[in-house]
Amino acid sequence: MFVCELLSGLWVGSPEILQNKNFLVDNDITIIFNCTQLYNFPDNPDIQKIRLPFPPSEDTKCIEIMKINKDKIIDHIHNHIDTHNILIVCYNGKTISPLIVALYILKYGKLNKKSIYEILLSKDPQLSLWCDLDIFN
Repeated sequence: MFVCELLSGLWVGSPEILQNKNFLVDNDITIIFNCTQLYNFPDNPDIQKIRLPFPPSEDTKCIEIMKINKDKIIDHIHNHIDTHNILIVCYNGKTISPLIVALYILKYGKLNKKSIYEILLSKDPQLSLWCDLDIFN
């Protein structure tokens, strides 16, 4: 199981964290982005659940899905990050989830991509920032 808080109130994790009720309660998670096709959401009616059905590998299909949905995803995070704690889950917690956070920081943090990569990797060096952020502009 992997979980990491990348920004205050913005977490990334692997699917196993979805069933960890203590984590969800202790960190007051109220919005979950589930970036998998296979894993279920926790049984909690108080959590807003958003499914982003990415395939289980980083490939061109993932990039296309992200290109189509990135503005909706990032804007939803931005509109709720001040009042909600958000968990973004992908298959291993270290690929698609941090990519979403990187795109969020790129849009709202006004940092260059090198700085974004350095910030995220300082949180956990195992994060896989597997594609160039420039392809999403």
